[in-house]
Amino acid sequence: MIVDKLNVIINSYDEQSTKYVISQFVINNIDKIPNMSINQIAQSCHTSKSQISKYIQSLGYVNMADFKDDCFNYVSGIKRTNKKAFYLDEDIKRQYISFTNQKLSSLQYTIDHLDMNQLTRFISDMKDSHRIFVYAHGHARTMCTYIQNELTTKQKETIICDVDFVKNYNFNENDLLIFISVNGNTFYYDKRVIYHILHSPVKTWLMTCKEELYFSKNYLYVPTNNEEFNDYILRHVNVLGFPIWKLFFIFIKFFL
Repeated sequence: MIVDKLNVIINSYDEQSTKYVISQFVINNIDKIPNMSINQIAQSCHTSKSQISKYIQSLGYVNMADFKDDCFNYVSGIKRTNKKAFYLDEDIKRQYISFTNQKLSSLQYTIDHLDMNQLTRFISDMKDSHRIFVYAHGHARTMCTYIQNELTTKQKETIICDVDFVKNYNFNENDLLIFISVNGNTFYYDKRVIYHILHSPVKTWLMTCKEELYFSKNYLYVPTNNEEFNDYILRHVNVLGFPIWKLFFIFIKFFL
């Protein structure tokens, strides 16, 4: 995903560097980029067209059109609204209670409908693996770090894959790849990554809240009753003090 690439640069380059300046401009104007010319972008970043071309190629894009298409797909794939979780002119406590109850209800639905046989297979494969690789893009990449930290405490080697999934990881038969796609957007907006994952010689598990996806490898469907809370279900929501991933690691404690 384009934003993952931009954030890597913003987090690691000096603020005065050309790549940082261009990345900061793009991420702040990503909805406008598809309608901008290379001249306009260069002028806005106070650099040359050749620098913009080199920058685009360094991100792995063939040309400007390819780069603009990815920006357009990103904007199309997210909900850009001004909706707020809470409104100051209403009772905050009442809103908070309502919001929390909705999340708890969604998580209870997930617990009640999650296929425990599939979950057991998933945990078993994690147990039997030598190394675990984790891939996600966008907001879901935060889960990769969480999984890595949890498994590292259990002496399980865990590697977070690069955002483009282009690095040669030299998978072996005892490795496992966990692929997270919360709402299945990767299948629509990054088909090249899907192709590489499907053709990688490694046992793979897809974890998603999207039920109807074509994926020929292992598939752990996490059912929810409200798409609005899918991110919370997979990352943040607590029930009895445990996020959904904590439930997995409770199982792991009995196996690893």
